[in-house]
Amino acid sequence: MKKTLFVVSSIFIAAMFFVVFFRNNIQDFALEWKKKGLPQETRIPFQSETPLKPATTTSSPPLTRQVNLAVPFVPQAPYADWSLPYQEACEETSAILVDKFYKNEPISAETAKNEILKLVEWQKQRFGYYFHTTAAETATMLKQYFGYKRVDVLRDITIDDIKSHLLAGRPVIVPLAGRILDNPYYTQPGPIYHMLVIKGFTKDGKFFTNDVGTKRGQNYAYDEEALFNAIHDAPTGGDGWAVDNVEEYVKTGKKAIVVVYPN
Repeated sequence: MKKTLFVVSSIFIAAMFFVVFFRNNIQDFALEWKKKGLPQETRIPFQSETPLKPATTTSSPPLTRQVNLAVPFVPQAPYADWSLPYQEACEETSAILVDKFYKNEPISAETAKNEILKLVEWQKQRFGYYFHTTAAETATMLKQYFGYKRVDVLRDITIDDIKSHLLAGRPVIVPLAGRILDNPYYTQPGPIYHMLVIKGFTKDGKFFTNDVGTKRGQNYAYDEEALFNAIHDAPTGGDGWAVDNVEEYVKTGKKAIVVVYPN
């Protein structure tokens, strides 16, 4: 009996050691498994004026298709340094990724780091801060820093609005109440306010994102309803949120998306 208990205990301890030691590998395997069947990345010919609408075809409504735009990826902490300013650089990094997409350029960790630091300094001069950039301020950044002529901040949006821009070849930048996303790869409990790039969707109700808030964020899939419900613009920009409950305050922000049109 004692020998049996010893064997069982040894197996249990070994199993627990295996799970703890290889936890990251197991998580990575599970994440990659979820990406099976991911639509091939593509560069759809850009439509400079209007998104596609269901009425544009009679045989196959566009919003029942799927798409995955070839947006490059790097996390907002390119060298895994989550101190400031990188801890608060989701807006900057999301803008950089969309810019690189339109320029058809890859991005390295070093390039991302340098661009983030330049954008942080630019925002300090332009806005007086770089924390918690709103959708409108992010649009200003894309216009004045990156030089895009048309950048729309759209409110009162629907899931189909997001899909129609993706089908037209335009990635969508979204501000979020980050903790609603419940992403297990965030440093818990997750960012109160966050921004990422939606790059595609599937027929079975998933949005594919480049979520800059984690090194595992490339092609990260969210249930489309869950992601849509988390969309909340920052009520005000900057780090001076003098409220009792910051997390609830962010949830008062309106739904908004940022759409950049190629020059």
